[in-house]
Amino acid sequence: MRSKLVCLCNLVTEGEIILAIKKGAVTIGDIQNITRAGTTCGKCHQDVNRLVEDNHEESGKRPQLKLDF
Repeated sequence: MRSKLVCLCNLVTEGEIILAIKKGAVTIGDIQNITRAGTTCGKCHQDVNRLVEDNHEESGKRPQLKLDF
């Protein structure tokens, strides 16, 4: 089965983002550094954010999306 293309600018698939999360990415910044998703036009930020939240909820981990001061 093919994975849905999430970031059109950098040709990053949903599967690549999920794999990055499974390897330890916990923030959108981590995903951007690993896959380059969301680093060009930014239209996919909402989809990337949803994938991060959904996949960390499934694994019981909560991503830190903001810095706590």
